[in-house]
Amino acid sequence: DLPGSDNVRRLERACLLILHALARPKHPNEPIPRHPMASEDKFKAEAGATEIKMVLGWLCDYRRLMVSLPFNKFVAWTNELQAIIDSKKAEAKQLEQNIGRLIHVAQILPEVHHFLNRLRCLFERAKKRGKPIPVKDDCLADCRLLQLYIQRAHEGISMNSLVPQKPSIVYRSDSCPHGLGGYSSNGRAWRWYVPEELLYRATNNLLEHIASIITVWIDVIEGTLQPEDCILSMTDSSTSEGWHKKTNFKTDPVEADCEFDPEEAEVRTEICRQFAELCVKNKLVHHVQWFAGIESYFKYDSNTKALVVP
Repeated sequence: DLPGSDNVRRLERACLLILHALARPKHPNEPIPRHPMASEDKFKAEAGATEIKMVLGWLCDYRRLMVSLPFNKFVAWTNELQAIIDSKKAEAKQLEQNIGRLIHVAQILPEVHHFLNRLRCLFERAKKRGKPIPVKDDCLADCRLLQLYIQRAHEGISMNSLVPQKPSIVYRSDSCPHGLGGYSSNGRAWRWYVPEELLYRATNNLLEHIASIITVWIDVIEGTLQPEDCILSMTDSSTSEGWHKKTNFKTDPVEADCEFDPEEAEVRTEICRQFAELCVKNKLVHHVQWFAGIESYFKYDSNTKALVVP
């Protein structure tokens, strides 16, 4: 508080004043009895001026501008996922509870939604059977990754990361059937030629997706990025851009609702897990954006079959 001011006392009473004004002050001749809108006892217990406050299940530290998952929830939710990993089976109620908790974590870490699809499919099958069902390896891998997200939420997320902000660094990447490359706004560029024995074994969309991840990964390896950095990956493939946020990757042909290559689907899923783990462990805020291919600085030369910079 400023010396000689009563700002703290005024702030403590501000909420009561707002509720009183919004509830329409009672007229002296009002015929219908009405209780005060605000619960004064609850306000005295919970609405005092403080730097750390619990809001909707989140611990908000307004001095450090951090939002974190309380310790008791961190321990309980991590242990619940570990129980599924250890037993390699789960029942519908158990899965439903964990999915609900993970959606709560996704309020500050929206990337969590990306890895809930297989758990939801597992929940639907368990609900139909009415008994515990086996959990496949891909779901177990998702559970291990989601434990990292819960730990990250417990360690605390900067409030600045929860609102739109100017990216700390921008990446652009591109690919062709014979190679891939990218560069950053810091001037770091790279390219890689696909060996002849591996040509055409992957679709160009998959190569675009891999390129967008490698471009960021290089800076992580070199230590260029700092915790809480906001990074923006740009690619001219709308499909690859969608894969950074899509939640319907299925590696089992039985579960798929359309024809697809199970090997490539497994590669996409594994790449997404690796990149998610990279961002979580390095505390990065990742965004992705599509740009028109005509704006790319990389061009495919059909004569030399290579990526070139004009």
